[in-house]
This record gives sequence, C-alpha cells and structure tokens, in this order.
Amino acid sequence: MTQTMRAVRWHARNDVRLDEIPVPPPPGPGEVRVAVAWSGICGTDREEWRHGPLFIAGNAPHPLTGRQAPLVMGHELAGHVVEVGAGVTGLVPGTLVAIDPNQFCGTCWWCVRHEIVLCPSYGALGFTDDGGLAEFVNVEARFCIAVDASVDPATAALAEPVSVAVRAMRKGRLRLGESVLVFGGGMIGVAAMVVARANGASPVIVADPLAARRELALRLGADAALDPTDPGFADAVLALTGGRGADVSIDAAGVPGVVAQALTVTRRGGRCVLVGLSAVPTTLDTFKIAAFEQELIGAMSHVWDEDFAAAVRLLEQGVLRADDVVAARVALEDTVQVGFEAVGRTDLPGVKVLVSP
Repeated sequence: MTQTMRAVRWHARNDVRLDEIPVPPPPGPGEVRVAVAWSGICGTDREEWRHGPLFIAGNAPHPLTGRQAPLVMGHELAGHVVEVGAGVTGLVPGTLVAIDPNQFCGTCWWCVRHEIVLCPSYGALGFTDDGGLAEFVNVEARFCIAVDASVDPATAALAEPVSVAVRAMRKGRLRLGESVLVFGGGMIGVAAMVVARANGASPVIVADPLAARRELALRLGADAALDPTDPGFADAVLALTGGRGADVSIDAAGVPGVVAQALTVTRRGGRCVLVGLSAVPTTLDTFKIAAFEQELIGAMSHVWDEDFAAAVRLLEQGVLRADDVVAARVALEDTVQVGFEAVGRTDLPGVKVLVSP
C-alpha cells in the first residue's frame, strides 16, 4: 500500500490546498529524506498565492527539474534526517539539518564560477520542486547543513532568511568597524542587523516607519532605530555616523523610493546593497552616484556552502532565536487561512511565520 502524507501545494493563483499525496520514494544516491520540523513562509509565498505564478513553475515544466504545478510550497525549512541514500556520509538518521533550497545546473558559465544564483536554470525547492510545507521531503545531502542538536528546530528554520543577510554583507564587502544602515525591520532587515553586528559593524542602525519594528530592532541589539519618514532622519543618520553617512546601506524593504533615500544617507564612496525586491521602477540621481563614487550592488539569495553554512553557524552561536522574531506558529492545515494571512501583519509581535506538520 502506498503511504501518503499531508502537503500544502500551489495549484494556481488563489488556489493553494492541503493535499494528501504519496510520501517521497526512498532517497536515491546522494539524497536524504527529511522529516520536516518547521518551514517558514514569507511575503514571496503569499505573493505566489495571490498573484502567481511569479517564481513558481506554474505554466510549464521548469527546465532543470522538469516539474510544474501542483508543487509543494516552502523554501525555508529544517527537520531531522530519517533515511539516507547510497554514498551519503556525515549525515545519519536523527541529525537536525537546515536545508538550502537552491537548485542549479552546475555546468553553466556562472555555476562553474560558483555563482549559482545567476544560473539560467536556477530554481528552488518550493518553487520549481517540492518544498518543505509537507511532512517529508527528499533533498540532496550536500544542501543539508547539520545543526547542533542544542538548537531549537524552529530557530534552524531561520537559516534561509539569515543566509540572505549573510550574502548581502558579503556582497557589500562589510569591514570590521564600518557603519551599517538597514532599511526595513521585517525578517530580512532583522537578519541583516544581527549579521552586521556579528561581523563587527558599528553603529548598526535600522530604519522603519513602524514603531513596533523599531522597538524589536532595539531589543535585538540595534544601536539606533529611526523613522525614515521623520524630517530629521538624514540628520540623525549623519550624527550617528560621524557626519559622513553610512558605510554600507541595505535596502531590505523593497519599497519604491527607498533606494533613492538610502543613497542620500550613504557616505561618499559607500555601498548600497539591494536585497528587497520591488516590481515598481524607481528614479535615481545617477549624477550623484557617479560624482560620489557610490556603489549600487544587487544581492540575490545565497550559496549553500558559503552564505547558508555561515548562517547556520551564526544561529548556533545564538545571534537570533525563533522566539525573538516569530509572529505566529501554525499547523500545516492552517497554512493558508492562518499562516498566509499572518504574513506581513503589523499587529503581531514578530516578523516571521513558521509552519509545522
């Protein structure tokens, strides 16, 4: 008799369902089966529900995986290994792992240079293959980063958003003692703040119009939290950064106008890293960018053995805990009605929604 499991699958726009589907087959060579403990959901998942397909393979098979909807959602996942395939070493049943969801061809010009997020066939669990909003998932063992057993599995599920912040700091070439200004106090902004502090940034400033998010940033160690809509915002940033402006600014908001504002408070010769995704075009003063020799840097996703592994180590060191940031913990069957609806709500105490099967 075929075993089944519960899984949240994207079928079409406004059609995400809790389905009963077959349990994945035994893991093949180099694969493991993981019992999912927690899977985070974010604004991208909610956008796929309401406005997709965006990243999800909804209309045609993905060129790398050959998969298309219906697909199990969930790209922020952690759980325990329950079965290993042939040739797998270093992972045994019971090991807590955080899973990097990225998929790539491994042979193109970008992949051979280890720039896998630029692969033309780039995909990810939860978008182009079955993800973590299910009881079990089969994944390549190399993308499973072992997590110390002392870490709460819910905290391990934060590795994906934290790894986005790690990559942003890497791309921004953050140096010890430099100042960092993070726009946006959501999950990625909070992750950027704690990663910056862990890498010796000073001061670390968070800008968000919501008082609750500024308070959260301060509780988690920000040196200052400012309202970017305040008329005195720019002066406050200058006062905190020796009159120069931020060495590195991070756009983790993805809101039109933020990049232009960030550049006005980034020092001459400073770097502005774009992490937040906005589909709305914006206008920038390119004369000043050139004259002040500022840099605009894109940062997309993460690389499993660099950014993701580093994020896991930071979580093991306690830079961030699930209890610090979770807005809601929901059961798998409540993912859409409760979980998706909670994403982005500003009346909840945290900034991350986690789902457990």
